[in-house]
Amino acid sequence: MPTPTLTLKGTGHEMPIMGLGTWLSEEGKVYEATKTAIDVGYRHIDEAWVYKNEAEVGKALKEKIEAGVVKRSDMWITSKLWNNFHRPELVRKGCKESLDLLGLEYLDLFLVHFPVSFKPDVVEATSPDEVESIPLGDTWKEMEKLVEEGLVRNIGVSNFEIEHLKEVQKVATKPIAVNQFETQPYYQRRELVNYCKVHDIVVTAHTSLGSPGNVMSSHHASPPLMADPVINEIATELKKTPAQILLRWAIQRPTIVLPKSVTPARIEANFNCFDFELSAEHIKKIDNLDKEGLQGCFNHPKTPWLGRSDFKKGETAHYCNA
Repeated sequence: MPTPTLTLKGTGHEMPIMGLGTWLSEEGKVYEATKTAIDVGYRHIDEAWVYKNEAEVGKALKEKIEAGVVKRSDMWITSKLWNNFHRPELVRKGCKESLDLLGLEYLDLFLVHFPVSFKPDVVEATSPDEVESIPLGDTWKEMEKLVEEGLVRNIGVSNFEIEHLKEVQKVATKPIAVNQFETQPYYQRRELVNYCKVHDIVVTAHTSLGSPGNVMSSHHASPPLMADPVINEIATELKKTPAQILLRWAIQRPTIVLPKSVTPARIEANFNCFDFELSAEHIKKIDNLDKEGLQGCFNHPKTPWLGRSDFKKGETAHYCNA
């Protein structure tokens, strides 16, 4: 059965509603995970330069294409421009590095990863002087040139708030196809989701499962999302896993989802979300789980370069356990 898709209004391209997330996938394991995902039926892989595993994904893609399991045109590959490539003269370089690592001639979607710029030699800013001010519009204009050159088919953003979207919209001549950000039952971001809907920006939801083991877990203000009693009650009723309930809720909004796993059984189970629906009552119960402010945020709840805490020079332990 083909994976359901959402249409990107600006280009008419169909983007698979479920993709394999690869952030924090262990070295050596994302290669096998990608092959498993393709065998299961995934046709969408979500990557980024900063994940440092694009070469593994590229190797798996190459093998599956050469084996005739899929064609390149069957696959939707997303990557992201990291914060140290925001200077206009570096945008194409950032894109090309991802393409080369993935072994691809083009990306289906290329996103500005965060609305924050680092100095070119900085991968993770640990002090204010490693952050610089590059207008988002200047970076976006260079993103548009990548489409014109044929290096990417669609462009968009990630982790952008409404104010950042408006800044890009002031100069954009090509559509913002997608905004990828954390939105899940504890941190639903309704205003941002609605703004994107009004402006024909497809929402990709990351952290749909609450990232229980992510590198920021010691800074989570809420207990693990998959342990929530309401989610588990619905899962028991429908004979599904809590992860399947969370993914189905997101799909029915509708948003694109990116469950991450390197475990074959979980990769397959996560994909099996298309043979049932949540009722209006189920949706209402889950909708009522939303929390105020950052209380329900599992991804970057304390990151200083997002203005969520103060820098401790040279350290990341106060916001990231990596």
